[in-house]
Amino acid sequence: MAEVEAIKELDSIKLISHLLEIRCSKQMSDIWNIGLNLALRISDLLSIKFSDIQDDRIVIKEAKTGKQANIKLNNKALKYIRRIQQEHPMRKTRGYHLYRQTKDIGRVMKMLRHGSEGVMLRYIGITQDNIDKDFDELEI
Repeated sequence: MAEVEAIKELDSIKLISHLLEIRCSKQMSDIWNIGLNLALRISDLLSIKFSDIQDDRIVIKEAKTGKQANIKLNNKALKYIRRIQQEHPMRKTRGYHLYRQTKDIGRVMKMLRHGSEGVMLRYIGITQDNIDKDFDELEI
C-alpha cells in the first residue's frame, strides 16, 4: 500500500472542504470536516451511527484494531454532526429523483421500504404543487 502524507497547509484543508461542498454536496464537506476532527480511519468514520453519539462523545469499536474509541466531540465536530442529523438528505434525494424519473411511487416505496404512499410522497418532498404540475405537463 502506498504511503500517504498529512495535508500540512491549512489553506489546502479549507480548499478541499470548499471544493467538496461546491462539486459534491454540503454533506460531503461536512463528512470531511467531521473526519478531520475525529481522526478516525475512513472505514470507521463511515460506519458511525447516530446511536454511537452520546452527548458530546462518540464511542465505537475500531474495525481495524478492535479497540474501543471513546472520543470527545469538539464544537466543530458537533456542529457538523448536528447539521447532518437535521438534514440527512441522501436517502430522500435518491427517492425523489427515482420518483421524478419513473413516476412509479410503488418502486420508490419498495426501494425505501415505506408502507404508505402519502408518507412516502411527503418524505421525498413531493407536494401538491408538484402533482398539479405533473397534471399540467401531461396532456393526453
